[in-house]
Amino acid sequence: MRVVVGVMTGTSIDGIDTVVARIEGVGLEMRARVLLHRSDALGPVADGLRRAAGQEPSSAGDLACLALQFGERLAEAVETARIEAGVGVPDLVAVHGQTIVHKPPVSWQLVNPAPIATRLRCPVVFDLRQADLAAGGQGAPITPLADWVLFRRAGTRTAVVNLGGFCNASIVTGDLDDVLGFDVCACNQVLDAVARAALGASCDQDGRAARSGRSDGDAAEALRATLDAQRSAGRSLGTGDEAAAWVAEHRRRLSGADLAATAVAAVSGCINAAVAEHDVHDVVLAGGGARNQALVKAIGGAVLSDRLGVPVEAREALAMAVLGAMSADGVPITLPQVTGCRTPAPVAGTWCGATAGNRPAT
Repeated sequence: MRVVVGVMTGTSIDGIDTVVARIEGVGLEMRARVLLHRSDALGPVADGLRRAAGQEPSSAGDLACLALQFGERLAEAVETARIEAGVGVPDLVAVHGQTIVHKPPVSWQLVNPAPIATRLRCPVVFDLRQADLAAGGQGAPITPLADWVLFRRAGTRTAVVNLGGFCNASIVTGDLDDVLGFDVCACNQVLDAVARAALGASCDQDGRAARSGRSDGDAAEALRATLDAQRSAGRSLGTGDEAAAWVAEHRRRLSGADLAATAVAAVSGCINAAVAEHDVHDVVLAGGGARNQALVKAIGGAVLSDRLGVPVEAREALAMAVLGAMSADGVPITLPQVTGCRTPAPVAGTWCGATAGNRPAT
């Protein structure tokens, strides 16, 4: 049994999700259970991360300072979660880092892991995408193998849909060879942009505005065209604000509630079309967007991951814990049929704080 901490900050750059997980077994036979999940604010470092993700010019020195400050903030969050969970020194911390550019083969998940390794006194694995990129893959989606560990059921074809800044989906069955994964379209990135521009809030809490508004057909069709172009492009999504022009254009004539309802209609329509292509039996929703009741209702026929033991906000951080443990076990965490990397897929991860006695064999 291992205690592994997974840490995730998504493309919405709206907070830190930390999961303390108990992992039993190794490699593809492991099972994971959430001991604790908590969300923390990013604090002042969030502004710098947003500027970096927005490709605003910055010196090397400024980026190095940002990475250090981010690592220090993550170390605080992980230490708080460890204490709250009542566990000692973790066996491992797996941290995704903040994606500030993703244009394969170039991708950068910014973080300085040294403060985490120093404060927690344990190995830290990070940079989980680079090996796949070097092997010709897209480096994304990165979670389908973790979703297979967490959600597979024999004889059932399940879509695990992550409603994050961008929506991505895993298709899992009892057979690892049948696992698929793909990015769909911008999701919370659009919905939160609407909230900031038209509601004066960071998000549409619980989808209240969208539930009170009315979708505008022409505006929804225009946004849907942008989202469908993302879905059909066959590329991994990570940064960029490709719907910003739509928000700016339509907020002039639509109320905040109607704009929110219109965005939900377009996003849910794109997601439903993507899932319908894969003839699934069940749909499991996770990610912050699963708290948007208007979006969940528009997707329809889905169950929240909460009901399967994985809090919707915890799914990505738990996936990081699973992928980190697999990397420690010398198991590749990406799948050629998902990312397009060469076969066999490479073992991922860069290590900080690992010694000769605890460095994983590869």
